[in-house]
Formats: sequence, C-alpha cells, structure tokens
Amino acid sequence: MASATLINPTTIQELSPGLFAFAYRAVRQREEAEDLVQDTWISALRTVPSFEGRSSLRTWLVSILRRRIADRFRRARPAEVFEEERISVDELDVPEQRIDAHRARALTTLAMADLSDLERTAVTLCDVQDMDRDEASERMGVTRGHLRVLLHRGRHKLEAVLRAEGLEPG
Repeated sequence: MASATLINPTTIQELSPGLFAFAYRAVRQREEAEDLVQDTWISALRTVPSFEGRSSLRTWLVSILRRRIADRFRRARPAEVFEEERISVDELDVPEQRIDAHRARALTTLAMADLSDLERTAVTLCDVQDMDRDEASERMGVTRGHLRVLLHRGRHKLEAVLRAEGLEPG
C-alpha cells in the first residue's frame, strides 16, 4: 500500500485521538503525550513501506507508540529508578537472567500504564514506595479493604503481562 493512501490527513484525524488517549494514560502529561503521538506518526510515515497489512493500521500504530513510550521511560529511568528495581550485576550470574530482569522491568513499566488510576496508585504506593497499607488507603481516600482489592487486581494484571511474555513474576 502506498503511504499516501494508507496515511492521509483523514486517517491522522481519525486515529490521533485514540493514540493520544493511550499515550496520556501512560505518561500523564499532555505535552509529552502529544509529542509521543507526533513521533509515532513521523515513524509510521518513515516505515510505512514495511507495513505488510498483517494487522490493522491502528494496531500497527499502537505498537509504534508503545515503543516510543518504552523509549521515553528508558530515557527517564535514571531519575526514576526505584530501590526495588535496582539489581546488582553480582546478583545475576547468567546473562539470560540480566536480559529477563531488564525485559520484566520494561514490560512492568508499560503494563503499569494500562492499570486503572486507582490500581496504579495502589501498586505504586504499596509495592514501589513500600508504604504501609493503612497510610496508603488513607492517602488514596479508600478503605483498607478496597485497597486490598485494588492491589490484588493490579498485581494480577502485571503478573499476567509477564507470564504472557514467558517471564516469571518476581
């Protein structure tokens, strides 16, 4: 398919709002989400000759956008690394383990964007920031029981993403 027929102003106008919504859920910053969508369209225009049509155009664009989001998190990573995510090279003797740990972190970062706001907040407060559940539920304005449900759902979704990629949740 020629790029002019596949990606045209109408297509861009129709698909951009959905791409923006996806990007915004991941980064929570309007300008950053707009930049990611713009980068996605630029990349798509450059690589449209390689689009084989095995998926819908929307699916292909979302896969490009996911990679842009992952790149954004990798670039920001040094300032945003959490203690639990730091792994010393000595702890991982086998190169495959280092690769799997890196993949698991990247997948978890992407999957966090797909959680609901409350699930993401619950997982971040309790599992990343190691906050006490009473304090987390108070900060979120939910009951301790609701927090427990949010944590269960969020963790379950993150584990499912890792298992789907053949990785064991840790």
